[in-house]
Amino acid sequence: MATAEVRGGTSPATVTRRARIPMARVRPNGRLPDLQPAAGHYLLAGIDAVLLALPASSALLLAEELRGALARTAACGDTCRVRQAADSVRLAAGLLRAGSVDDAELLLNTARAELVDRPRLP
Repeated sequence: MATAEVRGGTSPATVTRRARIPMARVRPNGRLPDLQPAAGHYLLAGIDAVLLALPASSALLLAEELRGALARTAACGDTCRVRQAADSVRLAAGLLRAGSVDDAELLLNTARAELVDRPRLP
């Protein structure tokens, strides 16, 4: 129990800290769980968001969504691990800005298939 005295006051302030830190859950193999998402997670989330909104939303807004997904992927250092999918998404964003929605959708579906079928590293 920690006690701190307040200067200029008539009574000391008492601070009690009894918070318990939970124990880390260990996997059956004895290793701690990996909290880092799989490579390309943010890119896949951006692709899924754009594919769901593709028929109804503005192509320019969707291109910006893809650029944001590319930026999040780069910030995690995952671009080199999912290079082909990132290149496809970059090209699809350019096609959306140019107004070629059908070609962009084809590229996004290809990139999504690459990311979903990717084996997870141990």
